[in-house]
Amino acid sequence: MSEDYYKVLGVDKTASQDEIRAKFRELAKKYHPDVNAGSKEAEQKFKEIAEAYEVLSDPKKRQQYDATGSTTFGDAGGAGGSSFNWENFSHFDDINDIFNTIFGGGFGRSNSGGFYGGYNTQPDLDIYIKVNVTLEDAYYGASKPIKFRRNAMCEACNGSGAEGGVLITCPTCHGTGQERISRGQGFFNFVQVVVCRTCNGRGKIPKTPCRTCAGKGYVPKIENISINVPKGVDTNTRLRTQKLGNSLGGVTGDLYAVVYIQPNPNIKRTGDNLYLKEAIDFPTAALGGTIEIPLFREKFTLNIPPGSQPDDVLRIKGAGMPRLTSRGSGDLLVVLKLQVPKHLTSREKELIEDLKSEPVKKSWFHI
Repeated sequence: MSEDYYKVLGVDKTASQDEIRAKFRELAKKYHPDVNAGSKEAEQKFKEIAEAYEVLSDPKKRQQYDATGSTTFGDAGGAGGSSFNWENFSHFDDINDIFNTIFGGGFGRSNSGGFYGGYNTQPDLDIYIKVNVTLEDAYYGASKPIKFRRNAMCEACNGSGAEGGVLITCPTCHGTGQERISRGQGFFNFVQVVVCRTCNGRGKIPKTPCRTCAGKGYVPKIENISINVPKGVDTNTRLRTQKLGNSLGGVTGDLYAVVYIQPNPNIKRTGDNLYLKEAIDFPTAALGGTIEIPLFREKFTLNIPPGSQPDDVLRIKGAGMPRLTSRGSGDLLVVLKLQVPKHLTSREKELIEDLKSEPVKKSWFHI
């Protein structure tokens, strides 16, 4: 490449290694072929900045380049050396960081000189099912029936998919369980690792397919079971039942019942505490007293102190939601609301008029 490497990266000749590295990372993210699909200009630009970085990030190569302007490097100061080789990056570790940023995963060098993604090729055999639960169910615990479909292990072949359990090496992946699919084009060869589509990641296939499951190792099955919902569950609590997921290659995943607590119009939950509103009359608010608070199938006695005000919050300890992962329960918090009757008897009107006539008490009606 004839263009000045410093100009390619947009740095001064006095730039530090950290500055060169930072600029390369910035440009590599911008011009990477996978984020500029089909752009020959971006591909060429990426090649130029990678070549420039390969030279300037190596102190020995940079020193020779500054002295001679040469882009040919050898073992003895460049004499008789070979040209820049795209298939042999001598210390190009930063490319891993760039790929991590762009693709979100570790990368390594492939046998072909390209790079491939370090993706997990194990298929997920777990099943997730949403289970609607009322707040009362969460308070007392419950049993919930659920129905779902899964791929159950074939009993005829014990999940191997083969008659007599005889397996042979997969001809597609040669026993690795992985396929490599080319990504990108041109100067840089990217290969993404995926689960082999022939053997589903097992690395082996049946020599003679099982007649019951047609070589799959599993058969479709409808399950009708009951899930035990313990006290104190909340939305997104996952209830696990082992070995009721999908099966593949003799391995069976788990079933996860994911709890969704249905809203209750009268009771609000915050963590392990429950909130509800309770109306009281003026005499009780003014003079104090006791009232009963109904909660689901329970009734709790609440002491109202004299002079209680609207929206005061009173606590009944231990009457809230049972704790899922520890002993005890949260609290029940009662928000007081003043109840004013719409229709009064003659006697009630008379008493209120008498109360209004008391000068000292007039302030009670101007809260």
